[in-house]
Amino acid sequence: MNLNSHILFGIAIGIAFFHNIDIAILIGIGAALPDLDREYILTNKLSLAKHQLHRALFHNIFFALLIYLLNQYLGIGVILHILLDMLTSPADRGVEVLFPLGRLINDFHLDYDGIIKDKKGLLWYIEDPVRIIRITSDKDLIPSSSKSPWIRVYGPFKNSRIADWTIFYSSILFLILFNIDKLQIFSIQLIYSMIKYSPLILGIILFYTGGEIWRRKFQRTGKYRNMVAIIMLIGVAFLLYGIKMSISTLPFFSESSLKLGITSLISIIIGFIIAYIHVKKRHKLAIM
Repeated sequence: MNLNSHILFGIAIGIAFFHNIDIAILIGIGAALPDLDREYILTNKLSLAKHQLHRALFHNIFFALLIYLLNQYLGIGVILHILLDMLTSPADRGVEVLFPLGRLINDFHLDYDGIIKDKKGLLWYIEDPVRIIRITSDKDLIPSSSKSPWIRVYGPFKNSRIADWTIFYSSILFLILFNIDKLQIFSIQLIYSMIKYSPLILGIILFYTGGEIWRRKFQRTGKYRNMVAIIMLIGVAFLLYGIKMSISTLPFFSESSLKLGITSLISIIIGFIIAYIHVKKRHKLAIM
């Protein structure tokens, strides 16, 4: 989905469920964070395509958890962003929710020619639809390999099409209609909250602006690399400062939180081991 759709949807969710403008703004800011993984300057399109970092580096459950632990509302924004991008097509590259762990398994069982691989070890089930991706995606989103496993979550919708713009316009209309009886007060409070969290907002604007200028204008020629890099680094500094300011006082190291974290981790690890043994014994192949 487009960045503006993510941000407005996050703000709308914040107003709908928390009825608090400060919280809504934080969720909207959090919803902007995952797409930072497409803005690059220290590499090139071929390298980005090779490593497939967009919709992976900051579009995974581990990044979402990290941000949530720093500030739960920023974390909610990240989660909403990931959920919306899960609805987008292979052309937009969906979401690699298990990055980087998913890449520890680098082969698959079935390809689109109907060829079945009976290999030992863990396998993803099916081939990624690289043939579609090659003719529909931007160059920096196309995998460099001819075949790869399907490790991303895809949906039926295309960026910047009806579903995307429906979210954008619906979010605007919801914010207006929900606050129609106090629209002027809401607008003033919204501006005040944006000023309050201006370091975060300014950091995102600087980083995105620098990244987009580099990606669209100067990446081919290499001109102004240092200038753009300085702009993006300033954006990072504002982001880090803003996150530090907004760190919530969650019971991060409380006994209940520690118990929840340890219990969840142990359950997932043991559950995976049992599932592996079960599937391997029943189907003779360890397919995810």
